[in-house]
Amino acid sequence: MLRIFLTVSVLFWNQLAALDVAEEVIGFCNENDCQKPAETIEDKNYLEAQFKKRLRVQTEVDAVDIKSALAIGLDKLFSYARCGNVAGTIVPLSAPWGVFGYLKNGKIQQRFRVFLEIVPQVTNPPQPTDPTVEIVTAPPVWFYGRAFDTKVDEQQMEEHLFQIMKDLEQDNQSFDSTYFIMDIFTIDGLMGMGFEKTGESRFSGRFCCLSEHETVRYA
Repeated sequence: MLRIFLTVSVLFWNQLAALDVAEEVIGFCNENDCQKPAETIEDKNYLEAQFKKRLRVQTEVDAVDIKSALAIGLDKLFSYARCGNVAGTIVPLSAPWGVFGYLKNGKIQQRFRVFLEIVPQVTNPPQPTDPTVEIVTAPPVWFYGRAFDTKVDEQQMEEHLFQIMKDLEQDNQSFDSTYFIMDIFTIDGLMGMGFEKTGESRFSGRFCCLSEHETVRYA
């Protein structure tokens, strides 16, 4: 029977207590059918990761902050997955869930794209009945990112995000500063955030995992 993969067990957290954050994400993906990156590089205080194409369901949300956007957007997306589609069936989803946020003049805009991943076994998901919800195929892409495993408030989220941006700028990395992505794996705070890498991709380095970061580019 199809099921929605968005639960986290106590046993999982006990097993991963001694591991670093990247390894926690690997374990979570192994347990919950998350797609691993095709290639990663960890030679600085952030990761470079390439992700293959993946289906996701998403919706555009106007909200005052990230947490408000998630509350509004996820309500719509869960409705889609729970028979709110033209087939009237359950659509299985997997972690991560999260947002694409837009940046202008160094400030987060009150516009977000909230998403949930569709499990790889579903290759032809039914269309949503809500016209504000859409299914997209996210193409392969590289991202710079950093993972975290503790709950944070809105201010701390922004501090983490802009610290990543600052670190990338100091290293003269080429990245798209007009938007960011935030992937959330558990309600206990396991998450990743970062920016799309631009320019030539790199294909060497130690394999590890941050999160699913494919996306489409929005004008």
